[in-house]
Amino acid sequence: MPLDLSDDDRVILEEQLVPAFGAILGDADFPTDAAELELLAGTLLVVLESPAVPAAVTEAFFGAIESGGDQNAAGILAAFAVLARGDAAMWALGGVERLAAGGVRSPATGKVGAATLREAGRLADDGAELLIGLLGRPKARRMQVVVVGVERADTGGALVECMLSPPMPAAEARELLEQASEAGGQAESIVVDEFVTRVAAAAQRAVDLDLTLGHDAAIVMPIVARALTGDPAGLARPAAGGPGKEDDPELVVDAAEDEAGYHEITERLLEELAEWAKENCPPDGPMWRSGDFVGSTMLDWKGGYGDGYLGRWTRSDLAEFLLDWFPRKVTVAEEMLGDVIDCVIGFLRFLEDRDSLSGERLEVLEEACDGLRDEFVEGTVDPQAWGLAKSLMMQMLEEGVDPEDPEAFEQWMTGFNERPRSERDAIIGGPADRMLGAGPAGRKRSKKPARRKSQRAARKRNRRG
Repeated sequence: MPLDLSDDDRVILEEQLVPAFGAILGDADFPTDAAELELLAGTLLVVLESPAVPAAVTEAFFGAIESGGDQNAAGILAAFAVLARGDAAMWALGGVERLAAGGVRSPATGKVGAATLREAGRLADDGAELLIGLLGRPKARRMQVVVVGVERADTGGALVECMLSPPMPAAEARELLEQASEAGGQAESIVVDEFVTRVAAAAQRAVDLDLTLGHDAAIVMPIVARALTGDPAGLARPAAGGPGKEDDPELVVDAAEDEAGYHEITERLLEELAEWAKENCPPDGPMWRSGDFVGSTMLDWKGGYGDGYLGRWTRSDLAEFLLDWFPRKVTVAEEMLGDVIDCVIGFLRFLEDRDSLSGERLEVLEEACDGLRDEFVEGTVDPQAWGLAKSLMMQMLEEGVDPEDPEAFEQWMTGFNERPRSERDAIIGGPADRMLGAGPAGRKRSKKPARRKSQRAARKRNRRG
């Protein structure tokens, strides 16, 4: 390879990317159609544009494709050139131009990235809307249907889905546009500029709320952005989940709608966790001491506060659970604090052994947990991070009162309410202010409530589907 890569980068390139794509590039059925090339490029860009892949690896990967020296290489590089962002687009275009200078061209070179929005429609109800557009290419009789789902009731208009069909006869595409509703209703025709404006606003709203789209949406977003704006970076790009493995359907639950079912599932999981810990963890270790407690808090957060997918965990989930929810909500004895991260890892390993872990790979999650240890401890012992209930519980413990003793609890609360206002404010003033939306000057309003609502809305849509 012409670039000076580190050993780790060379492993990514030579042992992962190049062998996988080399098999595709040399396939007799390698796509030559512009739309298919775009989808292939979009799929690979999900990986290549990830922060985890160094730029030097992407550049070297394009160089490896160029070394193929044939029409297949020219076609896919042309697709990368119109869909990639920044330096990656420049590197891919350079490969196309060098191959062309040597007499190697792809028939698709002038067609990739040429789709534009021709017609548009909108189907809406009180809580959501579907934006449906028809993409066409010059001198082509086939069209693609783009469908953008916008959730309004809980997120204020965030993009939650983006789908793109394969090319189809124009008549079929228009029929989908006219009959977009599952109930058979007709979409309202809208002008192309309004469609673009609505999609752009919805994409930006999704970014503002830190929403995560499905992996399929990540593949088509640069294609749709290019078609709508002429620039693959012309739309705000929400984060997207990896393809991962399928969620364990047994562990998908909505505690608000099915409280009994939620408790049944969590009790069974905690019983299984205890048996797993006895068989796989050393006696008197963190999982024996604190595994049940930490596992129950993780399930409480996922079921009652998070997205309801009890087996799906990502680095973002862990950061929110460990750095925000746990410090605010959970009262934990100081001697147990050191067990928490190890028990979180233990619970994730239990899910993996149960074949129920989805979201991100176990080793990625373990590394994330290790990286959060110090920040977690600092946040959990900082009274400024505590919620109102936790502030009261910690004060009771400090005064030698057992919060789980109903009589002692009631007596203490009665006495607390009779204390001078200044003394009470010293204990609960900060948490109470945060509940009322106050806080340090310039502090941004939390995005989490809207994000939680959108996750629940998405979960309900998926169940109906």
